[in-house]
Amino acid sequence: MKKGLLLLVILLLVGCSNGKNAYFTTNNNNKLQTEQQDVEKIVKNDPHIKRVVALFTKDAALIGIEVKPFSKWNKKKYEKKWQKEIEKALPDQKVLVSTDLKIIWEVEKLTKNNVDDEKLKKEITKLKDHSKEET
Repeated sequence: MKKGLLLLVILLLVGCSNGKNAYFTTNNNNKLQTEQQDVEKIVKNDPHIKRVVALFTKDAALIGIEVKPFSKWNKKKYEKKWQKEIEKALPDQKVLVSTDLKIIWEVEKLTKNNVDDEKLKKEITKLKDHSKEET
C-alpha cells in the first residue's frame, strides 16, 4: 500500500514538474541569424508564450506564437503587442505575427521541410492570405 502511494506521489510530481515551456523553431537560415536572434529576444521571457515557430526570408518574417491556456482570453491583444515589437525590431521586413493554430502548424511544417526560397515566398503569401480570412 505504501509503495503504491509513493509511486502515485512520484508520478504526480513528475507530471507537474515545470520544464522549459517556451521553445523557438525556425527555418535555420544562416543568412538571417540576426533577425532570428532579435525575435528570440522579444519572445524569450514573455510569460504568455508556450512556443514560437518562425519562418524568415530576406524580405518577410512569418511568426506563429502559441499562447498558454490561461492567456488565450487576451491573445488578440498580445498578438498586436508582439506584432508592434517585432516590426520595430525588423524594420526592413514585412512581418506577420499570428496566434492561429492552423498558421502555426503550417509554419511548423515548412520549417521542418527544407524548401527553396521561391516556394517559401509563395507559401508565406498563401499563409498571409489565410490569416486575413475570418470564419
